[in-house]
Amino acid sequence: LSLFQEDSPEKRPKRKTRTTEYYKQRFRKNLEQLLDEEAGEEEEGGETLGYIAAQVPESLKPARSLCAVCGFNSGYNCVNCGTKYCSLRCLETHQDTRCLKWTA
Repeated sequence: LSLFQEDSPEKRPKRKTRTTEYYKQRFRKNLEQLLDEEAGEEEEGGETLGYIAAQVPESLKPARSLCAVCGFNSGYNCVNCGTKYCSLRCLETHQDTRCLKWTA
């Protein structure tokens, strides 16, 4: 019977504590805010490389050609408009819905 009796009448439930993860999610910054913050740091004379200042040298490999319909590597061009496609199925889809020759 002592299990069901309260020891002290003023016992309150434990208050939830918020972790740092909660505040990271609640007050996270979007890309524009991060870029503005970085631009402000560059004005102060900081020498750290950031998103805007980072550059990559030109690639030694040729640019990839991707299918306009599905996004896979393409090896063919549409005769009418020059759009790239990878298979006959994508060519048919392109000609039925996306070919610029038929939209005018």
